[in-house]
Amino acid sequence: MIVLVGAAILAVVFGIVWMQSAQYELLTVGKPAPDFALTDLNDKPQRLSDFRGKVVFLNFWATWCKPCREEMPSMEVLHKNFEKDGLVVLAVSIDRVTTTKDIPPFIKGMNLTFPVLIDSWGKTDKPYKRMGVPETFIIDQQGVIREIVIGPRDWTRLDSLQVLTTLLNVTPKAADAQSLDGGARKG
Repeated sequence: MIVLVGAAILAVVFGIVWMQSAQYELLTVGKPAPDFALTDLNDKPQRLSDFRGKVVFLNFWATWCKPCREEMPSMEVLHKNFEKDGLVVLAVSIDRVTTTKDIPPFIKGMNLTFPVLIDSWGKTDKPYKRMGVPETFIIDQQGVIREIVIGPRDWTRLDSLQVLTTLLNVTPKAADAQSLDGGARKG
């Protein structure tokens, strides 16, 4: 009887620990991207699931983040080069309420044209379990995470585009490769 009670208690404790650990389990490649609803800069609600059927480049950033600032121009090039192929670039600002006023001048100053969503209240913090900013999730047409990039990346480099171009079923042409490289290939 004591063994059965001990086993039952052990099973309950193990179950509680296991359920709690799931809260801290990081998102991984192959898992569905958690859906969310946020507003854009015009207060229009947007859901991640609205973009099902397209490849989504989901980038978390903040105006105060220097590596984010450095990464944004290459994201704009990516947006302009692959939007016609079914790519949606979504930039989610994690600026809190006190710094949201900095977002529109930041976007305008960098001439960014892709959609920017605002997460001032941290709605995506728990489901995305981010390590920091910038952090990017490449999500396929069915809503499954196919790549996670922690930290900044130069999205104009062809080696940074392998997963995206595979999902979009496109091959950058030589002319596109030059514009993606920022014209760095000369001669």
